Amino acid sequence: MTPPQFSMYSPGSGESGREVDAVFGAGRGDDPGFRASITSGTVLGRMRTMMLVLLTAPVLIAAITPLIVRDGQGRLGAAPWWCYLPVAAGALLAVLVGPRVPRPMAPGQEPAQAVQSAMVAFRQAVLQRFALAEAVILIGLPLAMVAHSETVFAVAFVLGYPLLFWLVLPTTGTIERIRLRLEAAGAESHLWAGLLAPAPARSASSGG
Repeated sequence: MTPPQFSMYSPGSGESGREVDAVFGAGRGDDPGFRASITSGTVLGRMRTMMLVLLTAPVLIAAITPLIVRDGQGRLGAAPWWCYLPVAAGALLAVLVGPRVPRPMAPGQEPAQAVQSAMVAFRQAVLQRFALAEAVILIGLPLAMVAHSETVFAVAFVLGYPLLFWLVLPTTGTIERIRLRLEAAGAESHLWAGLLAPAPARSASSGG
């Protein structure tokens, strides 16, 4: 059995000045698992760690909401029905648009260029999906303040937080769905080759 081939690529402006060894031939079956990947020193492990940290932000916001929102009538206040419409609209937008991000890659690229394009598209897709899901939660806070009701934010949190796990958290299934989107036009993305590559070292030279 031939060993995996290695090639250099630069994943774009997000990793300016850094290069990693893309493990061509790697696939879904080479994912060591979510927990194991965090300590594996790979690009995927670093990304999963970052997303876990980002997922704590909505929880912290939920924790301080009672200190920010001055309720009107009773503990949870009495919010008018229209306060829930932006929350529902945001959740619907995330459900409809999120799974359709990213757009398919153009076929015919060389493997090194394809993995570069795939990694850039993957990062952008994760950030766009995160923004869509996070917006559902964040919009609930000012609405709760206006309506003097913690219930509005609670509804926003209940709708938005699961979307972060479904759309954003880079589990094996989420990565595969994004890979299929990238390859929908016939391109070979080599996405796993980039994700399972060793993470580039953080050094002072990357800053200039």
